[in-house]
Amino acid sequence: MNPTHGVFMSVRAVIFDLDETLIHSKIDFKKMKERVITFLESVGVTEGLLNTNMLNMEITRLAVEDLHRRGLSEEEIRSILAGVTKIMNRTELESLVGAKPIEGAKETLKALKERGLKIGVMTRSCHEYAERALTKFGLRAYVDAISARDDVEEPKPSPIHARHMMGLLGVKACETVLVGDHWLDGLCAKEAGLRCILVLRRNLNLEMLEGYDYRIARSIREITRMI
Repeated sequence: MNPTHGVFMSVRAVIFDLDETLIHSKIDFKKMKERVITFLESVGVTEGLLNTNMLNMEITRLAVEDLHRRGLSEEEIRSILAGVTKIMNRTELESLVGAKPIEGAKETLKALKERGLKIGVMTRSCHEYAERALTKFGLRAYVDAISARDDVEEPKPSPIHARHMMGLLGVKACETVLVGDHWLDGLCAKEAGLRCILVLRRNLNLEMLEGYDYRIARSIREITRMI
């Protein structure tokens, strides 16, 4: 079920995605993937195995599988993944110069906080990027906790990430709504047992969420009347 309008009751916390939900991100994901793939191939991953059309998590998964086949130890693979993380962090931080706040984001967070709700930000970007982005646009003051890619062993869409976020906020799944803009947010919400609102954007692939229970908001400003 995915009606455009609907109201969620008994909510104590709202978890927001960051990029394209609260801020207009300027992260160059193609450049990030090119840098990561070049690095991975330089340390032994089979050339041509990876490409920039893949999601970052798919690139990492295939690289780890390939390195295991080549006989690298867990310690060696962890060291390589640390190198991947550094590349991703650098690319994210470089993008802050061109980032902009989503219109209505600050007003929405402020309104929800004034109602006594807890606010979390859960992102696949690094923690430093999230802190700096939220601070830059005056949003950090309304956020109770941040759970970023480098704060968890398995970032979203893994439900582990959502559970970590809920732990920081001190709430249960039945008390929480996840707000995002990507089908991965919907998948994370489903796996973690969260209610979900997706903010409509031009390239939101709703076909990936067939059979899921979620609501659609035309803009972030609609969130306050849906919760």
